[in-house]
Amino acid sequence: MSNDYDSKYDFLTGLLKAFALPTAVDEDIHFTFDTAHPKFNLLKSSYPIKTIAGNGDNFSKSKNLLHWVSNHMYHKGDYSGNIPRNSIDLLNHSFEKGSENGVNCVCLATILTECLLAIGLKATTVFIMPCSPYDGDNHCVTQVYIENTNKWVMFDPTLNAFFTNEKGECLSLLELRNHFANQEHVFFNEEAKYNDNEWTAESAKENMLYFAKNLFYFQMSENSTFEASNTPNNRFVTLSPQGYDPKHTRLSNIEYRIKKWGDNPNMQNWIENAKKEKMFYSSSCTFEKSPIISE
Repeated sequence: MSNDYDSKYDFLTGLLKAFALPTAVDEDIHFTFDTAHPKFNLLKSSYPIKTIAGNGDNFSKSKNLLHWVSNHMYHKGDYSGNIPRNSIDLLNHSFEKGSENGVNCVCLATILTECLLAIGLKATTVFIMPCSPYDGDNHCVTQVYIENTNKWVMFDPTLNAFFTNEKGECLSLLELRNHFANQEHVFFNEEAKYNDNEWTAESAKENMLYFAKNLFYFQMSENSTFEASNTPNNRFVTLSPQGYDPKHTRLSNIEYRIKKWGDNPNMQNWIENAKKEKMFYSSSCTFEKSPIISE
């Protein structure tokens, strides 16, 4: 098991080392964070997120909401996706309603992101993506800006988790990717867990590999807001290694899924939309620069 883990770890971290993310690209990208959407008032009146967040600093508030989302909702990998992707509808569907009403990682991250935006923090939902087009799985997390430390921190509500380095410093997505690329030690927080399963040393190792696999490139909405995925003219921005073609990978991945699991109208719509999708690219500097609030 150890040798198998070591070989997988070396391969996945080696990809991150070999394919660095660009510090500059030729795109006019401006990430914004809408903390004043009218729907956030309904969210705060429907769920006690301000009370849950507490009166501590931004990290404490973020961690409290992370635990709240993770402890009261189940992750369900085969979730049908039939609920509108916004915090209010998803919480109404899933909050304290057991595993049958579980949702996927995208929905959990969306809920956490919107709860953080609603209490005035700058947060965004980030898709973290694997290199291989023959991979039927990716992951989705939340990243939030912690003003008192002037840095971003990644939170994963699927695993009730964040990462620290050997100094105990919480890591952003770029920092986490770099730590894996350089095979530096990173650690899960002690509260990390998956649904009701016991968290063990083997769980931690499996999820280390899972993150190493899915940190190859990133995608996120340019404007983080309520139901960002359904906001008109909200560009979907990609941060990927130079020379790597995410669009080609996406198309190849859909073809792989059809070959492996069968075709249907939804798959055909997906591949047609992917063919027409225009790609917008960010640099790593823009991806984690100090944020601004949208007007």
